[in-house]
Amino acid sequence: MGLASAVLLAWAGVPLVQQHQLGAFAAIVALATAAELLLVRYPLRPEYPDRGVWLSVSTPVVIATALTYGWQFGVWLDAIISLIAGLVMTQLKGTRPRWAFINTAQSILSAAAAGYTAALLHPPYLSMLSLRSGGALVAGLAIYLLVNTVLVSITISIAESTRLGWVLKQTISSVPRDVALMVPISFLVALMLQLQGVVGLLGVLVPYLALRQAFVIWARQQALYHQTIRSLGFLVQRAHPYTGGHLQRVAQWARRVAERLGLPPERCELVYEAALLHDLGKTVLDERILNKPARLTPEEWEHVKKHPQLGAEILSDTPFLSQIVPWIALHHERPDGKGYPFGLNSDQIPLEARLIAVVDAFDAMIGGEAPNQKRLHRRPLSIEEAIAELERGAGTQFDAQVVDVFKQIVHEWQRQREQHTSKASK
Repeated sequence: MGLASAVLLAWAGVPLVQQHQLGAFAAIVALATAAELLLVRYPLRPEYPDRGVWLSVSTPVVIATALTYGWQFGVWLDAIISLIAGLVMTQLKGTRPRWAFINTAQSILSAAAAGYTAALLHPPYLSMLSLRSGGALVAGLAIYLLVNTVLVSITISIAESTRLGWVLKQTISSVPRDVALMVPISFLVALMLQLQGVVGLLGVLVPYLALRQAFVIWARQQALYHQTIRSLGFLVQRAHPYTGGHLQRVAQWARRVAERLGLPPERCELVYEAALLHDLGKTVLDERILNKPARLTPEEWEHVKKHPQLGAEILSDTPFLSQIVPWIALHHERPDGKGYPFGLNSDQIPLEARLIAVVDAFDAMIGGEAPNQKRLHRRPLSIEEAIAELERGAGTQFDAQVVDVFKQIVHEWQRQREQHTSKASK
């Protein structure tokens, strides 16, 4: 791969010098490299700030310049960008420099295949506004990403001693998505280069950098949001010993049930956060009652029953938590209307609140593993006993659909745990 890349680079360099394009080339290299070092993570899922697609402009710029100036221009441009960016990241992350050179070789081969394909479909004199130009641009991007994906997969397979077929299966599915994300940028870059030359590239990269800054601010806001959730969760756990592991378990189970019910990913994350905070109101109740080892008196029970509304009131003035406030307020309502605080019936209760009610009751019945997670005035039930209780209350105390889905998830979890235990004992 290294030898083939070197030969291609030498072959592509001759026309570049002969056509006296070195000035334009240097300017585009500087702009594209700066943009490559300031990548944008496109937020596919706003609820997960650490997930998304790294949106790079170097590939769109390479394809656009190949269409405008020839495939040789694109090959050299991608080689220099990849090498500089790779060496910088090597210093920042402390990785081995050889990976920067391997990535550069992969980029040269990818750019050559893509640029040559695009050049065959797009004569230099053709306007970027033509249908043929659009097809050449899409084809160039697709070829680049396909070749690069295959080369990267081969490298990963060799380095990690992993089956190539499995690696390709994991990576190649993202190609159509990446092409769709990069087509608009490629088109704008190519059009601006054709109309205004190198200066036109600034018209594309300046908005890109503004977009990046907006995403940086957004990421900081999301980090603050999740930190707030974690801090509030910690506050609840300090209310009394039992809540320590209870909240985490309920939140994790609730998210899995929400996913199985087909709720959108962002909704599932909100369910997780609501479950984590569903007992927030207990932080303002009398701790002597919450931690009482004996059964509660009717008066004490009425005091405890205030916690859903109190939790909702605590969060009501926090705009970014407004969606989960009703779920917290209503997580002790029942389909038969005998719940609290309002005695609502079935569909009057949000699905998310019904979901939390089931998982909360299950975990309360089985208790935690640590001694301080047990409720002293109540014998912990086995998982089978707790599931049987949920089934008895399905349709009256609990939502029947949620109980059915949760039961399936618990049984799957049991089987996985048994398999893990069996393997560990061998």
